Amino acid sequence: MKTFAIVTALAVCVASSPVRQVVTDDNAWIVDAGVNACGSLPCGCSAGDCKSVPGKLEYMGQMKNVQECEATCEQAPAKNCSIWLYSAGSSNCWWRLDGAWSTDDKQNDVTSGCRQHPSGSLACVPGCGTCGAAPTAPPAPFKPTTADNMNGKYILSQTPHGVDTQNKFPPQYKDYPGGVEYFDVYSPPITSYYSQVFWTGLDPVPLPKDIVARYDGRGMAVVGFECDQVRRTPEGDVSVPLDVAYNHHFESNMAGKKSKLERIQFDGPNDPRIAQYEEAHRMVNGHGISHDVHYVVHDLAPENDIPTSQSFGAANGGEYRKSYHGYAPGYAQVIDSPTEFQLTPMQIDTWNRDHMSLTGPTKFVPGPVPRTSEAPISGPDALYSGLLECPLTTRIRKVIEADYATQLRGTCGADGILTSAECFAAAAKSVGQAGARIETIAVSNASLPAGCTVAAHATKPGVIVAVFNAAKSTVQCGGGVATPTHTTGVTANLVTVGVTIDSVKDLVTISLTGPANVWFGVGFNASLMKNDPWALIVDGTGAVSERQLQDQNPGTLLKSSVTVLSKTVNGPNRTVVVTRPLAGLTPQHFTFDATRDTVLNFINAVGSGPTLAYHKDKAASAVAVLPVRDSGSACICSVAPAPFGSGKGSFEYVPTNQSQDIGKGTIGFGNKCAPQPRTDLLEQHNPTCDVRTYTGGQTACHHMFSLLDADQEIPWVDQQLNYSLKFRFWVQPYNASYHTTVKRQTWGIASPVEYDVPKCEEGMEACFRGSDGTWVHEIRGTYTGSGSLVAAHFHCHAPTCLSMAMYRCNSSVAVCNETTGELLCDERPVYGGTGKVDNPNMDEPGYILQPPCLWGSPEFGLEPPPLVEGYTLHTVKTSNATYAHHGEMAWQQMLLI
Repeated sequence: MKTFAIVTALAVCVASSPVRQVVTDDNAWIVDAGVNACGSLPCGCSAGDCKSVPGKLEYMGQMKNVQECEATCEQAPAKNCSIWLYSAGSSNCWWRLDGAWSTDDKQNDVTSGCRQHPSGSLACVPGCGTCGAAPTAPPAPFKPTTADNMNGKYILSQTPHGVDTQNKFPPQYKDYPGGVEYFDVYSPPITSYYSQVFWTGLDPVPLPKDIVARYDGRGMAVVGFECDQVRRTPEGDVSVPLDVAYNHHFESNMAGKKSKLERIQFDGPNDPRIAQYEEAHRMVNGHGISHDVHYVVHDLAPENDIPTSQSFGAANGGEYRKSYHGYAPGYAQVIDSPTEFQLTPMQIDTWNRDHMSLTGPTKFVPGPVPRTSEAPISGPDALYSGLLECPLTTRIRKVIEADYATQLRGTCGADGILTSAECFAAAAKSVGQAGARIETIAVSNASLPAGCTVAAHATKPGVIVAVFNAAKSTVQCGGGVATPTHTTGVTANLVTVGVTIDSVKDLVTISLTGPANVWFGVGFNASLMKNDPWALIVDGTGAVSERQLQDQNPGTLLKSSVTVLSKTVNGPNRTVVVTRPLAGLTPQHFTFDATRDTVLNFINAVGSGPTLAYHKDKAASAVAVLPVRDSGSACICSVAPAPFGSGKGSFEYVPTNQSQDIGKGTIGFGNKCAPQPRTDLLEQHNPTCDVRTYTGGQTACHHMFSLLDADQEIPWVDQQLNYSLKFRFWVQPYNASYHTTVKRQTWGIASPVEYDVPKCEEGMEACFRGSDGTWVHEIRGTYTGSGSLVAAHFHCHAPTCLSMAMYRCNSSVAVCNETTGELLCDERPVYGGTGKVDNPNMDEPGYILQPPCLWGSPEFGLEPPPLVEGYTLHTVKTSNATYAHHGEMAWQQMLLI
């Protein structure tokens, strides 16, 4: 489809769901608002140059409105004008002279008109209103194309017994035996602001009409496809650089007329369908599903000889544009009567609007990143954004299904908290219930207790400071004293309650603030009146009494044990300050304990009059009574913690008040790391294995999440990125005697999809120096194969991926590894900026393409497909560990027969 207006740098030429209005004019004409009847003709203007096409299209110039354009056509029959088009965006008017009318292309600012009744020698336009459609011509026959690849030439990995594969394999899709044709499909628009994730199921788009007609009732063999991300302009497609918009991964479906796409809009984080579809999806496609919109394909003809739909993926991350997505001649993804294509992309906006061009190649300049980003932001290694690794930000609240306790003596030992994320979540759960505001700090200081501690802020009443200390330390909780000398806390509920315990002076100071003209009271160490608590009651004159409350009655008046230090009235509020010894005067008087009472529950109530009577309002609350920071702190320790790898919890995205921050939802933590030899990650204590230690990756990345911290505003909100993904499919008619259809399968050796790469140092497990001195981190995994291999795409991410190698062992081998097994495939990514990528628009330094292993005929330099059914397979994955990385992947995306 062509568009009229000269679009801006951020515009996409496909408008979203325009409202179509059809108006009849004197019954002779149909006027269709929101329809661009230009079709395939070049209606656009380049740099103000608007050209006519003799016999098909005539440019009439700029006009004031649609009525003026319409009149030029209707009043000029000598010109044989039966279709006109007007663009409100550019004020351009066109006549279409070939009589071809279609309402398929929608554009909000374009109005088109056509003649539905004949006039004199002028015939009506077939398909316009009441004018009967022209007879449907038979589909054009298959005609092999001579067009080159969309993205240039591709690099292949050499299997151990292949011979000169790179030179013997067809370098262009057009060189496939029997010839091929191609068609292009564009996704609906993808829009985002800087730092946002776009991950949702997009609406299906129809395949080109000639393709649908040609393969109606027959099989179409997809021998390969190519991908790009583009802005669609009147001058043609413009590639969007990968360092502007990073493709984390995509999944897609092509459906035929014997299948049906179902759109699933999830109801929220607890929708039981999420787990159901995620498990089914991951077994074949790997990455899980969008928790926003998901599409399911239903086979309406399960008895069909060939598939009624296909899913396309593999090499479907940042490597997707220049990685080869084809198969050896004779193998294909076959689909019966294809009709539509549906895409679910996961894209991350990393475009620094101030310093980077939208038109590649462009030098990468880092934009803002959250504190948990591990990416360098300056120097020669700052080639990629830390956002593409999905760091866990402070916009996400980690909810851990665990119990915690505060202690003021000793250390947490094996029950210590290991990450800042769990520490801050534990602080909110254990002392945050007291209503205090929590400030968080992460340090590495051997002079402080290790792990997680909380203390009262020295100068901000009611504020608690939670500190995570990553350093190893022998410093004890509470400053190493048997009993803390000074603890304090304050919280506001119906009554503002302050408690300060001075163990040296054996003195408790209690301040209560409530309404000045009615009674109010507080019962300590209780959550209900039936707990029979010791209570302080302040009447409407400021007089203080002590009582032991009982269920639904004022209970018993007690002998006074407090000394009133002050009574003040400030506006509508009265404040009373009292002191007393720690020990209760009688068993009915509560005894305070600085070591025990780090979180002190209480009930509070206010009355309707000055004298104690039935309460007007009541509530239960708590106050955290903690050491003052710099004089000691309370440790937060896990209570009977689950073994590493078994922690349970979820992530809740908490949007800020910024209008562009529209992310929402709670994501369950589903990572599972199997024990050796299935994977190494449990033994390596990889953070991705447990919700308590998780610090970033795909689980923290969902639709419209911003990957900045909560105190960082989303920048450049006046510049929304707008583009589409483009797919080019290379196809030929299915021949049952020639084509063998392939199926998708995935095997992971991580959690199972993702894992963290640590920043290696001397003595660290699984780390070693490469031949060039670079730090390398290694993981391994062992699993059982299925089928025979046709193509292998080892999915991993820039900028850390170095290699993945797969070995095959007979099931009788006790330990399968690179020594006992036979090498099947060794893939080493090719990095941009190294002179090895032939397309300058897809040669971003630090980003990768992944050369696949293929199997097929020796004619093309290939080995026959190796049987792996029943065999034990072993994979070794290496990564550059100069820097730490979140969310790296070791995912083997296979095509099998």
